[in-house]
Amino acid sequence: MSLILLPENAHDAATNMAIDASLLDSVPEKSAVFRHYGWTEPAITFGYTQRIREVRTVVPETIRLCRRLTGGGIVDHRNDWTYALILHAQLEAAQLPATELYEKVHQSVQNALADQTITTRLAPCPRACGQTPPPKPVGPSQCFVQPTANDILQPDGRKIAGAAMKRTRQGILIQGSIDLSALPETLDAPTFSRAFPAALAERLQLKLSKDRKQLPNQQSLQAKYNQFMSAEWTARR
Repeated sequence: MSLILLPENAHDAATNMAIDASLLDSVPEKSAVFRHYGWTEPAITFGYTQRIREVRTVVPETIRLCRRLTGGGIVDHRNDWTYALILHAQLEAAQLPATELYEKVHQSVQNALADQTITTRLAPCPRACGQTPPPKPVGPSQCFVQPTANDILQPDGRKIAGAAMKRTRQGILIQGSIDLSALPETLDAPTFSRAFPAALAERLQLKLSKDRKQLPNQQSLQAKYNQFMSAEWTARR
């Protein structure tokens, strides 16, 4: 049971979403895949269930907009550290409740940041803590504006990182974003890029591997790219 690390790269929004979706369809049996990627264009993604008319009210027309396969809110990728984790359905980690898996992923981010003496905390769940849930925000949900349970926060409450999931019979896709503007300028990104997946592998009881296994599947990738580029997909809700 291995965590396959793919090389870091940068693509346009549709290609990045297509790669993640294709990896979900083709993740090797009893394995996981991790990729960190950048963006070759100013881009914002939004959750699968969000309504395009509402999203357009807060997104400039000049920025590429792409609907994700995962849920969650609007994510601005112009200054973030983006990653995807794909788990095959037969892995023990894929059997965890979503909240527990989400916590483990974000604890791994915390570990990697703590290695550079960056202090963070996880957002509590208001209902579990007996607190009154915050009022529902006006307008479309925005990832770094409205923290949810187990998001990563600065000690003063500013959100640092969030993620969204998609579960299928094949496995689970987790797409995560870390707001670089919420971290110190002294952050050593290459060191973090190594420490995060290492911590993730330890928490999920997986062995790190760089065996790429011809991932992602190129035929699937082209079909997914066409999907994410289409106006029908973007405006489906």
